[in-house]
Amino acid sequence: MKQNNTNKTFKTELEKLKQMSIEDRLWYIWEYYKLQIFAFFLVIFLLYEAGTCIYRNLQDTMLYCVTVNETSLLSSDFSIVQKEFEEKNGFDKTWKENTIFDCSLSVDDSNKEVYDQYYNTASNIKLTSLLATDTVDVLITVPQMFSYYTAQNACLDLSSFLSEDLYEKLEKENRLLTAVDGDGNKICTGISLDDSYLSSKLPLSDESSLSVCTDKNHPDVVQNFITYCIWGK
Repeated sequence: MKQNNTNKTFKTELEKLKQMSIEDRLWYIWEYYKLQIFAFFLVIFLLYEAGTCIYRNLQDTMLYCVTVNETSLLSSDFSIVQKEFEEKNGFDKTWKENTIFDCSLSVDDSNKEVYDQYYNTASNIKLTSLLATDTVDVLITVPQMFSYYTAQNACLDLSSFLSEDLYEKLEKENRLLTAVDGDGNKICTGISLDDSYLSSKLPLSDESSLSVCTDKNHPDVVQNFITYCIWGK
């Protein structure tokens, strides 16, 4: 009986669509099935990310850098910085030494459009999984998200991660930023990118900062990247 009802409903929907113009059909499908459509594309997105993660595991990722809510930043801009940094560090592509620079993430619930809600959800799921698996080395973001990720214990205390020399140089330039972590402690987890070499190359937001998320991959490369971002060396 249930199968018959399903078939009857399906036939009724087909009859409705046959009697509509192309414009009306598109409107009808969008109006009544947009949630299912977005759910479908969300599943495709997650499957794609899973596939790329498997592929990346076959390579040695020397640096994984993501930006969050840097809305003016284009992937073409980021790729120029990526190429320059790789050349400065002499990564050997023949040995599968690569870097990943991702500026696609947006985590913000202020926009209530359905598309943005799904995109933000997908971005949040992606970043959460990357952070949980110690995949992301460096996070570049705006002040609000810098405080948020520090509170989530997603950022390292730079006083214990950076070399003494690099820490002192950043401190002298007043670039070190503090925020409150998940245990209520005020710690140094950010580096200001205002008036830095990176900000001269990319359209970063005002008061953007750089944070380090893990020391389990290539900490020496991360410190080299910080030096590159601030002074272009």
